[in-house]
Amino acid sequence: MIAIMSKPAFFANIEAVCPATAAFSTCLAVGEPLFRQGDTSPGLTLVLDGQVDLMRWTSSGRAVKIHTARAGETFAEASLFARACHCDAVAAVPTQLTTIRKTSVLTALVENPDLSTALMHHLAASLMQARRLLELRATSPLTEAVLARLSELVDAQGWLPENIPLQSLATDAGVTAPALYRALAMLERNGLVERPSRGRVLLL
Repeated sequence: MIAIMSKPAFFANIEAVCPATAAFSTCLAVGEPLFRQGDTSPGLTLVLDGQVDLMRWTSSGRAVKIHTARAGETFAEASLFARACHCDAVAAVPTQLTTIRKTSVLTALVENPDLSTALMHHLAASLMQARRLLELRATSPLTEAVLARLSELVDAQGWLPENIPLQSLATDAGVTAPALYRALAMLERNGLVERPSRGRVLLL
């Protein structure tokens, strides 16, 4: 059974004031696009399950991945306010999406200032997170990057929450899972973390 991610509050609140016909669901197979660069934006889209890669084509015909959207995330929000999409949105794995049509979103934002504010908060938080990950991925050596990310994520007792998989740390740091495990092993040897069981990490 596929576990569908619940909708973020800002998205659910926009959807709630739109007509029932404004939202539609899409299931994409691997490699199937939701839209292509130059298309009109379909609207505000949320990944319920799966993963979407945003690919921008250069003038030389080369595709460059500029972002990956995962379950619980919206993407290509800027295209709501542009004439055309600036990239392709392609499913990296079997993916389920829900979209609120562009015209309905824009109308809802004009008629409901609180929704506009909520969307701005969401976009600001997303921008801050993107900048933080860029900084993290520029941190060297990897052990320092892992320590920095752990310090941001652990609870008051120093534990990495059980709902945060180690694979997500590798994704955040922009490295492979084996590279992350090697960094954790080095940190454990240096007495900076403990790993008492599979998937559990304690920051000392």
